[in-house]
Amino acid sequence: MRTVSSNPQRFFRLAFCVMAAMMLTSHAFAFYPYGFFDTLNGGALTFIKWPLDVLDVNGDGDVSGDDEGVELNFETGNGEDGFSSSEVDKVFAGFEEWEQVSTAYMAFFRGQDIVDPVELTADLTQIDAFNVVVFESTQDAEDNGSIVGGSMVATLVTNTFEATTIVIGNSTVNYDAGEMIDVDTVVAQKARDTEATSLGPIIKGVGVFAGGEVAGLRWSPLNNFDPTDSAQAGVNIEDRVVALRNFDGSIGLRGVTPTMYNDFMYYKEESGAFTDSHQDLAPDDIAGITFMYPRTDVDIFFNLDQRVRTQTRQNLPSQPIAGAWIRAWCDADNNSGTSRVPFVDTFTGYYENAVNTDFRGHFRLKGLFKQLETISQTTFQPTYTISSSEFLPDIFGGDERGVYDEIHRGAGFGFDSQFPAEVFREGENGNIFGLTNVNQGTPLRYDLNARKIVSNTTGKTLDVLLASGRPMFGDENQTCPLNVVVSGINVIEAPKMLREFRDQVLLSNAVGAAVMDAYYRVAPTLAQFLTRHDTILALTRMLMKGLEWVVVHAEWLSVAMAGLLASMVARGRRLRRSAAVLPLLLFALAPLANAQLVPYEDVSDIVAASDNIVEGTVESTNTFATDDGLQIYTDVIVKVTDTAKGKLNKNGSIHLRLPTGRVGAIGRSSQELPEFKQGEDVFLFLKDDRVYDNVCIGGKVGKFAVKTDAETGEKYVTPTVLPAYNRLVKESAKMEKHGLKLKTVGADGKTKDASSPQDGRLLVDLENFKSYIRTVDKEQKKQE
Repeated sequence: MRTVSSNPQRFFRLAFCVMAAMMLTSHAFAFYPYGFFDTLNGGALTFIKWPLDVLDVNGDGDVSGDDEGVELNFETGNGEDGFSSSEVDKVFAGFEEWEQVSTAYMAFFRGQDIVDPVELTADLTQIDAFNVVVFESTQDAEDNGSIVGGSMVATLVTNTFEATTIVIGNSTVNYDAGEMIDVDTVVAQKARDTEATSLGPIIKGVGVFAGGEVAGLRWSPLNNFDPTDSAQAGVNIEDRVVALRNFDGSIGLRGVTPTMYNDFMYYKEESGAFTDSHQDLAPDDIAGITFMYPRTDVDIFFNLDQRVRTQTRQNLPSQPIAGAWIRAWCDADNNSGTSRVPFVDTFTGYYENAVNTDFRGHFRLKGLFKQLETISQTTFQPTYTISSSEFLPDIFGGDERGVYDEIHRGAGFGFDSQFPAEVFREGENGNIFGLTNVNQGTPLRYDLNARKIVSNTTGKTLDVLLASGRPMFGDENQTCPLNVVVSGINVIEAPKMLREFRDQVLLSNAVGAAVMDAYYRVAPTLAQFLTRHDTILALTRMLMKGLEWVVVHAEWLSVAMAGLLASMVARGRRLRRSAAVLPLLLFALAPLANAQLVPYEDVSDIVAASDNIVEGTVESTNTFATDDGLQIYTDVIVKVTDTAKGKLNKNGSIHLRLPTGRVGAIGRSSQELPEFKQGEDVFLFLKDDRVYDNVCIGGKVGKFAVKTDAETGEKYVTPTVLPAYNRLVKESAKMEKHGLKLKTVGADGKTKDASSPQDGRLLVDLENFKSYIRTVDKEQKKQE
């Protein structure tokens, strides 16, 4: 049998294919769960959820028993010292909404009621004997400000990343990787206060939101707010547009904004009163809980698996786009597609391992309904148009997508930006640019007879519409042989380095681009050749392993090679001979909690709630576990560069302690709490806290990013979470009256004066923002 070395030309082609650096992995899903890549299990994607033996207490294969599911233990008492019995009933009813999803295997049950100080002595951060503890009291909010953090409800989730054992009390418990260990939920006093306001009851909605996070779901960015009604009401208003059945068979109208949307939203009733719409589960919620805990009757759903790639010119190879926001727009009320609503969403590459590249552009919309009903119980087949767009891009380094991403913590995975918004359309003219054209896209539906996705316009199946490997968005993919080479082996550094060499060196000039174009023309044939010749494939994999070793040890090799070169020169060897090594050297050195947030009316409310408002740089972060291993904290030191409110000294340091982080096999997280990276510039709204020194007001709401324009050197601030950004946009007119310099970042990546927030991502000049805060602070002190 011929080996690869017996044909120099073929060997060169196979060696050159390594430069493409693309790998195969799983797809993104149409919801946002907790999860991680299990390095001890071949990098497999693992979701964090409750194991079956916790839910199915009696072992009968179901969770219908009175004492089955996740146990909820409530803090009860009289007055402000815990929940009243009626409040417990409302919160528990919220959790039970997740039980009414007929396709999901989820349940909750009432455990024992507890009183202070049983759990508070553990500071709400200790792994305890309870599965879930739900607290509510004024004392909780005061002593655990960083947990409540200005939120209606906040949750601390403790889970395993590896198989481990934990001693709790007198018991030793075994856990597998990806299991929930302990969940503590705090409902703030603010929720009880708001219950009695004109916004109507919200306690049940708080419970529904908390139930989703306890089950393992994270925030969702999808919403279907009415901009006119929302502007008039001053709060987010959505319409009931889809009829869904409960577990008992009853049908009712709901909104399509997910319960896991991390800002308040309401239905506006005919009477003019508001109803908290968090208490209804939307299609996105149903898809998520069904995937995490599926029953056998999941055939009511179908999935859409597709790709997003760049639009290229002159036959250059297209690139997969990671982080494109994909939405399925549905005629949810059988309106013939004249008024579509965003039904389910996801990001491309959302659940892709950092070492995988080709499938960065893949997505899977899970939980699309094959059939729906009208409120009059008429069954119809819904149609969906599909869009791809950017999601709040920020060229100054921030990225809103990371707020929803539990998967890529520390994985080195980056999302792409600056690509056009498209709506999928069949035919010779191709896709339509711009999200305003969602109603003109090709309506797709699930054909119950063919059991395939088809065009509702022509009846053609989707695989026919996207024949010859055409992606749904962007140009045709070119198969890379490296997918075959690295399949099943854990290659990390080499593909990344080769991909960067392709993108930053080869594709940066005409000659290199022509070489890559020629390579991609023959790549599919090479890939097929590899799959048919096991020996050559094995040799090529050995080559890849060797290349990885070279990349990992590049620094050591460069030193050794420099010494060798010096020795050769010293001995009078021919320099031309030694120079043949230099290209290899240069090649080796190529570069590369969930929480409903308190509905602050505007930035002024956050200013009033803050004891100190500072600009600073994160000097250090340190995560550690207590001696007993039952508590995890992260200490953050921020050097203050300027103050806008308070008496903290410039050039001094402030300390924040977060009850989150990972130590060994165990991690503890909360979506509402901010995260910090050494060296990042931040703008913080802080409150003094006797437990954690300083806490950010509203959790992530109280942390703004400070960004510097690389061209002008000007500094801007922008919020790190969507609710805070939305409120900043609403307040922009008031801020402009105070003389603030507002700018936006457009799709072209350039800043300009903001005529309206719709022009692009809103930024606020840092110095003017500090001046505005100081003015607001003075006005508030005068009023006091």
